[in-house]
Amino acid sequence: MMRGGLALCLCLIVSAVAVRAAANDPPRRIVSMNLCADQYVLLLAPREHIRSISFLAADPNESPLAHLARGLKLNYGNAEEVIAENPDLILTGEFTTGFAKALLRKLGYRVVEIESVRNLEGTRRVLTDMGRLLGAEGAAAALITDMDRRLDAVRAAAKPRAVASAIVYDANGFTVGKPSLADEALSAAGLENLAPSLGIVDFGQLALEDLLMARPQVIVRLDYRPGAASLAAQAIAHPAVKAMMDGRAPLHISGRLLTCAIPTIADAAEALNSQLVAGGS
Repeated sequence: MMRGGLALCLCLIVSAVAVRAAANDPPRRIVSMNLCADQYVLLLAPREHIRSISFLAADPNESPLAHLARGLKLNYGNAEEVIAENPDLILTGEFTTGFAKALLRKLGYRVVEIESVRNLEGTRRVLTDMGRLLGAEGAAAALITDMDRRLDAVRAAAKPRAVASAIVYDANGFTVGKPSLADEALSAAGLENLAPSLGIVDFGQLALEDLLMARPQVIVRLDYRPGAASLAAQAIAHPAVKAMMDGRAPLHISGRLLTCAIPTIADAAEALNSQLVAGGS
């Protein structure tokens, strides 16, 4: 009896260790319900471990990694779609449907909400955390190293130029202050974001009259759907704005590069720098 009890105890201990080891293994059935979570999964998770990502990940106007989403199953944020994939990890964002998140947690699924960050320090932190979560620490570290190298190259290229004042100006007077990824990209390219001095903390609106009074040397457009008509394009074409800019054209970068805290911030900074060089600024 004693020997049988000891054997049973050892068996239970071994089983418990095995369960803990399995819990620490990288997830193999990943579902993402959020655009930014999609980007981390596409960058860091083995393709065969991705069971589903959000439909936004496949939209090239929303996702800079849409080309990597081709062929993957898409979801629309419904709990039923997620449950059908029997995931061992569900990634959500701050604005993912609260009801779906609560239901999935109540059913015992592992739900991880991705931190929403707006600066380079946060970008490095979240990439590191996601690398750890997905068992891809080395890949995450390599992405951070490459991002920092590219941003340093942009800063070095911008250093000989005089710092120019700039404002992001988009539809309905949308502008970006700090902390923000857009502000980080502007700064790397040697531009001083005027929005914070106008009382814009992170995001806000700027009347055309305020834009004219600020007199930025550079106006930056965060293009959402290139070629589509917008109020921002009409405002920038205003005769008073044209006179203020004295023939200087606005700079254009894709807004999708700055939607999520991923290394595409380096693409945005490089695009700004290239246009400044081409324009002789």
